Amino acid sequence: MTTACPLLIDRSVLPLAELFALVLDGQLYRVGDGFATPDTPDTPELRAHAFGMLRPGRLVADRGTAAWIHGTRATPPARPQVCIERASRGRVPIGFDAHQHALAAGDTIELAGARLTAPLRTALDLVLTSPGFDAPDALEVRHLLVIAGASPGDLRGRIACTRRRGSARAVLRLALVERTELPAPLEHAEPPEPAGTRLSRR
Repeated sequence: MTTACPLLIDRSVLPLAELFALVLDGQLYRVGDGFATPDTPDTPELRAHAFGMLRPGRLVADRGTAAWIHGTRATPPARPQVCIERASRGRVPIGFDAHQHALAAGDTIELAGARLTAPLRTALDLVLTSPGFDAPDALEVRHLLVIAGASPGDLRGRIACTRRRGSARAVLRLALVERTELPAPLEHAEPPEPAGTRLSRR
């Protein structure tokens, strides 16, 4: 009987130095604190699985961690960013960047057994809480809105309804989001004709 290989490998399987050596050799790539083989697709589900390996329990991935899982940034924050619902009790595990907020219906989704903020809620959190906000941040928020099937106007409505700190600043940041467009996909150019194949015209 064969044993199925795990989706992600971590230091419980191989020493960290050996895992990074395999990354340098192109035999693995990093997914959060885990590692995957090149034939494993890098999907939101895989990244959610990597977050779940941290044993977050009742914690909900939000802000940069949720954005990474949704695919709008290449790497997760050094400390996983999470929120905990106000009704929850108990201590937050060490190593998490956590804060407490109310989560409305539709604010969270579940992927691969992990809970995270939905794309529109993630966009709201980023415009409210990011320490700085420039063009790359606006592009990320715009990407989250596309994933959510939402518009900057929808985000403006969410900002208007919140009582959280930073709402006035978020309105100013939204102006940059509205001016930002996602880059168009690259068009594949026709390959050049090999030398000597073009017929001469007489």
